[in-house]
Parts: sequence; C-alpha cells; structure tokens
Amino acid sequence: MTLLGLLPGCVGRGDALAPVVTITEPQSSAVRAGSPLQIVGYAMDDVGVVSIKVDGAELLDAPALAGERGNKLINFGFRPRQVRAGLWRSQITVSDVDGRVTALTFPLTIDGSPPTVEITGVEGLEGGRSRVSIIVRDDDAVGRITVGPLAEGNELSFTPAAEVPYTFETTGDVTLNVADVAGNVTTYP
Repeated sequence: MTLLGLLPGCVGRGDALAPVVTITEPQSSAVRAGSPLQIVGYAMDDVGVVSIKVDGAELLDAPALAGERGNKLINFGFRPRQVRAGLWRSQITVSDVDGRVTALTFPLTIDGSPPTVEITGVEGLEGGRSRVSIIVRDDDAVGRITVGPLAEGNELSFTPAAEVPYTFETTGDVTLNVADVAGNVTTYP
C-alpha cells in the first residue's frame, strides 16, 4: 500500500454530526396551568449552529441571540403563545453550518387539575396512634405527598404515578399536602 492510500484517513472529516437539541426547562413534562411558562434549552453542533426555529419562527433573529449564529453551543429560551390546559406541542428545528438538520417535537402537558385525596381507612392503634390509608389521584402523576404542615411535614417516599395508595401512622390530626408533577397542590383537610 502506498502512502497516498493512507492520506484519506488523515484528512479532516468536516461535519461529522447533525445538531443536538435539548430542553432543560421545564424539567417535568407537565406544568401548572396559569403559571408563567418559558421553555429553555440548548442547541449544539460540531461545526456551528446557524438556525434555531420554533414552529417556523427563527429564534436567532431575536436581538438577544443574533450574535450567537455560528457558535457550536447556543443556549436559548422562548415563551410559547398562550396555551390552554391539555397537551401542547412545539416543533424545534436546528440547522448547522453544513445544512444538517435536527427536528425535535417537544410535548408538554398543561395541567389545570390538582390531585385528589381519598381516605380509604383509619385504624386505631395503641397509644393514641392511628394507621391511615389514602389514595392520591391525579390526571397526570402525583409528585409529592407531605404529612403535617408543609414547612415541617414529612415527605413520603413513593414512585410518582397517576394513582398512589399509601398507608402511614400518626398521632392526632394531620394535614396532607399533595402536589402533582406540574405543581398543582391540594391540602387535606
């Protein structure tokens, strides 16, 4: 084999990858209806990003991002038009210097419903203690259950789900604070 045959392996490969786009906020796939909503993320590419479009609108034309065109890493954010409760989708398209394109469909649930609490059983125990059984339900997923005042309460450990049965022991009256993954809160009683 001649030296000439080895040269193609030494020559730079140019644009090796399509752009990468990642959403960092919101961290959950659901947000509370009525709260200010901003989508935050970044686009990166091995040769440079020249376009970030959201539903066809170019973000890099905005004065805050105009100087970023061509950079290998660009942090971006945008506020979607007013969205109603339900599923909202946005198409984010990133193009690099060499024309490679990556498209990301970003779905987000706008949740206007707080979780519900159902007491399914109370059992009296020795020493004034009670065993309380509950089921917490949400249209998306229950994210947090706290027994006691919110600032001092004990956060229960569980895997987030649309329905969470839980049993705990307590003395006296208790307050339950439950939140779904979007941040909607219910206090019981």
